[in-house]
Amino acid sequence: MIDLSEALELIEAHALTLAPRRIQLCDAFGLTLASPVIADVDSPSWDRAMMDGFAVCNDDFIRSELASPEAVSLEVIADVAAGDPSSITIRSGTCARIMTGAPLPTGADSVVPIECARGTSRSAHTGSTVTLADKHFHSGQHVAIRGTFFGSGKEVMSIGMQLGAAEIGLATEAGATHVTIHPRARVSICSTGSELVEPSEIPAFGQTRNSNGPMISAAVQTCFAEPIPLGIAIDHPEAIRATVAQGLAADVLILSGGVSAGDYDLVPNILSLCGVTNVFHKVRLKPGKPVWFGVLNRDNGPRTLVFGLPGNPGSSLVCFELFVRPALAKLHGHSSERWHMPRVQARLTGAVKLGGDRPVFSPCRLSRSINNSELWTASPMPWGGSSDLSGFCGANGFLVVPVGVGMLPAGSEITVAVRDQPMRL
Repeated sequence: MIDLSEALELIEAHALTLAPRRIQLCDAFGLTLASPVIADVDSPSWDRAMMDGFAVCNDDFIRSELASPEAVSLEVIADVAAGDPSSITIRSGTCARIMTGAPLPTGADSVVPIECARGTSRSAHTGSTVTLADKHFHSGQHVAIRGTFFGSGKEVMSIGMQLGAAEIGLATEAGATHVTIHPRARVSICSTGSELVEPSEIPAFGQTRNSNGPMISAAVQTCFAEPIPLGIAIDHPEAIRATVAQGLAADVLILSGGVSAGDYDLVPNILSLCGVTNVFHKVRLKPGKPVWFGVLNRDNGPRTLVFGLPGNPGSSLVCFELFVRPALAKLHGHSSERWHMPRVQARLTGAVKLGGDRPVFSPCRLSRSINNSELWTASPMPWGGSSDLSGFCGANGFLVVPVGVGMLPAGSEITVAVRDQPMRL
């Protein structure tokens, strides 16, 4: 049995970042750039109005401040909408009504917001006079100069950046239709156990639904990897071996159940027979002690990482977060600071029992302290142990309960491992 830190180091050493691949940008959400995105245009491509209002010459307002600071009256000589290839020129004493995103006419320097037009001037159009009173006027206001956001030929996104919604939009604006990324890891998932039935079935006495399969598939998707469900393998060597042989075609194979020390815990021996080299078996933690990790190396092909997770759903989920998620992060090319669960210090809102001879990862609800915004509070979730998933529902962290005898009372400071999910705090 090894410590958690050693287990994580071994996983890091064996998880190799997947080779880059060029794909369509529309298929790259959640993936990590393996090459930078270079813009093929300036953004904006022209001097652009940032507000609805009136395009004006600075000089008219500078003179007005000296002579009549109350307001400026200007002739409206054009209406300019977004997309209009305007050919007009703004001269002293004139302006153009302009819409957000429209190109700034020649001669104009600034935009005065529509809200600064007095009275009926707000509806002024070509041929009328508008009276503008902008107490906070300054040269160049509400205008985005060509190339302000990025310039043609410039790098707009660097290697290692993960493509979220904003990044997809920016890459599109920069002209990228394809990007070079580290591809989604293909993750085969199998639940072992003769007691398991499909989720659609009513369990008979002694049976239980296969909750691990859908749960692990969902967790894999949160890592932007591709789950490949293999269903259930009964506790029979040939059934497990056939499923393992199929699953080893993926980048990662996850098996739940069959990794402990019972007569029907067949997974470790079968993995060995299939050519998988064991890296570690059993880690000093609770839940999740029986976790198994190995690697299938190939002479002429990529390796497959193999995780044997405990069959109890709570243990399986904890082990996924602690061991599988970091491996997928490295496969996907994330920077090292994103490989592991971030940890914060928090104050307990309720007492917890210490971890005995192994540290315990217990579900909790992490939130900001009302009295001290710099400190988190951690509320232990009601939890019935490793077979109880209900305590993990709504949990956004794990209390890292240290080894010891006794209790940590409410108000004690404790380390919390933050789950990699949107946190509603």
